[in-house]
Amino acid sequence: MLLFGVISYAVVILIVAWVAQRRVKDEEDFIVAGRRMGTWMASATLLATWFGAGTLLTSTDEMAAEGFRVVALEPLGSGLCLMVTGLFFARPLWDMKVCTLADYFKLRFGVKAEILQALTSLPTFIGWIAVQLVALAGLFEVLFGWPATPTIIGLGLFALVYTLLGGMWSVGLTDSLQALLLIFGLLLLGWHVWQDLASTTGGWPGAWSQITPSRRTWIPTERMTEFVQWLGWLNIAMLGNIPSQDLMQRVFASRSGSIARKACFIAGGAYILLGCVPILVGLSFPILFPNQEIQSVVIQMAQHYLTGGWMVLFLLAVLSMVLSSMDSGILAPATALGRNLLRPHVTPALSTLALCRWSVVLVSIACVMVALLGSRAFELLESCYSIGLAGLLVPLCFGLFTSMGNQTSALLSMSVGIAVWLIEIGFDLEWPVAPLGAVAGCVVYYIHAKLVATSASWMSK
Repeated sequence: MLLFGVISYAVVILIVAWVAQRRVKDEEDFIVAGRRMGTWMASATLLATWFGAGTLLTSTDEMAAEGFRVVALEPLGSGLCLMVTGLFFARPLWDMKVCTLADYFKLRFGVKAEILQALTSLPTFIGWIAVQLVALAGLFEVLFGWPATPTIIGLGLFALVYTLLGGMWSVGLTDSLQALLLIFGLLLLGWHVWQDLASTTGGWPGAWSQITPSRRTWIPTERMTEFVQWLGWLNIAMLGNIPSQDLMQRVFASRSGSIARKACFIAGGAYILLGCVPILVGLSFPILFPNQEIQSVVIQMAQHYLTGGWMVLFLLAVLSMVLSSMDSGILAPATALGRNLLRPHVTPALSTLALCRWSVVLVSIACVMVALLGSRAFELLESCYSIGLAGLLVPLCFGLFTSMGNQTSALLSMSVGIAVWLIEIGFDLEWPVAPLGAVAGCVVYYIHAKLVATSASWMSK
C-alpha cells in the first residue's frame, strides 16, 4: 500500500508538471512564472520550499536531544526570515523587475558583483539538495529495502524531469499540492502525539513539568558564551537566507509587490505555527518513549501511531517536503547559472530559456554526484548555507536602501565577509562565524563608500 501511494503521488506530480509546461513561452515564464503568481500560490510555494525535510526530521531530533533552545533555528529563525523579507525587501526588489538576485547585483554594482553572487550560490544549493537526496534514499531503504545508490539516482532524475518541464510554473503548482499534504501530515502526527500526552501525563502542563529545566530553556542566559552562540544561530536563520535565489525567485514570481509582501507574511506565520508540531514531537519523545534512542524521532513516532492509509498519507507528506525543497534547490542555482554565468559566453543562437533548461540538467547531475560521494562532501557544501549572511546581505542592504558605495565597495564587502566565514569551515568551529563576517563586511563597505564620496567631493571642488 505504501509503495502504491508513492508511485501514484509521483505520477500526479509529473502530470501537473506536464500541464505546467504549456505556460512556458520564454525565459521569464520559466524563471519567475511570468510574474503571475497570486497570493495563494506564492504563499504555498514559499511555505513548501521553506518547510523541508530538515525542518521536520533533523530539527525534531535536535529538539529531543537538546531541548527548547533549538527554536532559534527552527522554526523561529526561519519563519522570521520570511517576515523580515516581506517587511523590508519584497516590494522594492519586485519593483526592479529582475529575474534573479544576480540580476540585482549586476544592475546595482556591475558584472563582477553579479558573477561573484551567482558563484557563491551554487555550492550552497548543491550541498543542500545532496542532503535531501541522501535523507530520502535512507527513508526508502528503511521502508522498502531499496539500495541507496540507485534510489539517489532515481530521485535525482525524477526531480530533474518535473523541474525541467515547466520551470517555476511546475515548481509553483506542485508546491501548492505539496503544501496541502505538508499541513495535513504535520497536523495528523501532532494530533496523535497530543492525545497520547493527554492520556499519559494529563496534557501539556503535566508533560512540561517532566522536562528537565535545562531542556525547557528557550534562551540560554546563564553563561554569556551560550547566549552569544544562540544569538548567532538565530541571526543566521533569520537573516542568512534573505539574499537567497530560491526565496527571491518566489518574490519575483508574484503578480505584484504587495502580493509578494503578503505572501511572505502568510508563509512566515504559517511556518512558525506549523513548526510547533516538530517542537511538540521532539520535546514529547523522551517522555513518551524514555527507553528509545533519540534518532529518526519522527519516523519512530509515525510508525508507532500511524497505520495503513494514515501512514501512507504521512509518508507522502514527508515526501512532499523533500521534493518541494529539491525542485526549488535545483531551479534556483540553475537559473542563475544559465542567465548570469553562461549567457555572456554562449552563442545568441541558443536562447536563455534553453540555457536555463540545460543548467537544470547540469545542477541535477552535480547534486546526485555529491550525494554519492559520501557524507563529508555534502556536509561541507551544506555548510555554505551561512554564506548569505556573511557575504551577500550587506551589499544587498546598502545597495537597496542607500545610494552609498559602488562595485568595489560591494566586492570588498563580499570578499571580506566570505573570508571571515571561511575561518569557520577551515577550523571546523562550532561557533557561528557568519554574523562576524557580516559585521566585517559592513565596516569595509561603509569605509570604502565614505572614502569614495569624500574623494568625489574633493575633486568637485
